[in-house]
Amino acid sequence: MANTIEGLKDKLKGLKGLAALFMGPRQVWGVDLGSHAVKVALIVDEGGVPSLKAWGYLPLTVKPEASPEERKTQAVHALRAFLIEKGLKLREAATSLSGNSVIVRYVKFPRLTKTELSATLATEAEPFIPFDINEVQLGFHILNELVEDGMKKMETVLVAAKKELVGSRLETLQDAGLVPTIIDVDSFALENVHERLRDSKGETGASLYLNIGHMVTNLSIIEGGVTRVVRDVFISGNTLTKAVMKALQVDAAKAEALKKSHGVIVDAAEKEKALADGDREALGVSQAVSGVIKDLVAEVHRSVDFYLSQGPERSIGRIVLAGGTARLKNLDKHLSAELKVPVSVLEPFGFLKRPPEDLPAALTPAFGVAVGLALRRNKDWI
Repeated sequence: MANTIEGLKDKLKGLKGLAALFMGPRQVWGVDLGSHAVKVALIVDEGGVPSLKAWGYLPLTVKPEASPEERKTQAVHALRAFLIEKGLKLREAATSLSGNSVIVRYVKFPRLTKTELSATLATEAEPFIPFDINEVQLGFHILNELVEDGMKKMETVLVAAKKELVGSRLETLQDAGLVPTIIDVDSFALENVHERLRDSKGETGASLYLNIGHMVTNLSIIEGGVTRVVRDVFISGNTLTKAVMKALQVDAAKAEALKKSHGVIVDAAEKEKALADGDREALGVSQAVSGVIKDLVAEVHRSVDFYLSQGPERSIGRIVLAGGTARLKNLDKHLSAELKVPVSVLEPFGFLKRPPEDLPAALTPAFGVAVGLALRRNKDWI
């Protein structure tokens, strides 16, 4: 019997090898090509248990005024060096997009099959896309089917991304020696992490994610495991830095250091101490940062109001911060006080039995998108 079982295992291994040969490997590198750093993650299944095989945080040290081409070149060199260092054969990769060249719309189409919608997508999508339909790549996902006013319809997530942005992403991966197989949207990649961390039994209301990056903040609202609102807000870590630069009349490097050192003051005793000590730096940074956060809070209110208007039973149960600015000192407390909702910082590796021990806590939330991409699998859209 033992010999029979071992023989069966060998055959299964052989079949798995053939599948990988003809269909490609299931796992992919998750590559988040940020404007400040490239984040990379590789998650594999080991006996049905997800395991982090490799990760990388690759800072881009280009000057603020550097051209997109210079940033792209540095990202390519950083990725190449990383892959050589890791020495892994896998080359398939997933990446994602966001920003003003990407549009996400939730629309209701007449009920069609996937094949039928694929064939007529450009025609069906054109009224909802503010770009020239010939200048974008289109994608869609059918959420559910419904009957409205006696007509059979389907609720669909429609994504349009400018071909120039898509091409740039593909070139960056290819020039680094990778094979791009999946292009996602940042907010949808975060949904993958949310699902792994989600406690559906203790869930009250929807979760609002703020992925605060260097140049853009991805705002998304996830209800019952499905992303219902996606917006990109151009209030970001760099906006905070510029506010500190202006308030304290310092250069970008100094402002970045002061921002990270002081954050925002929310505790009355802490404020009194800063006043008593004459700590003008701390007070100046806090005031500058608070002004920017006020604008971000206004954008959050706008998105929440839109979401709540879609149904009387809807509510926001919590806010989760991700991205490189998520751990800004007291940001979570300040937002919680302003928005009257519990605010936490994302732990994207929290579902793993062995999270990376050598990854600084300050960088962990920045891996939300990369981990979400690494959770994708080749052909999972079929």
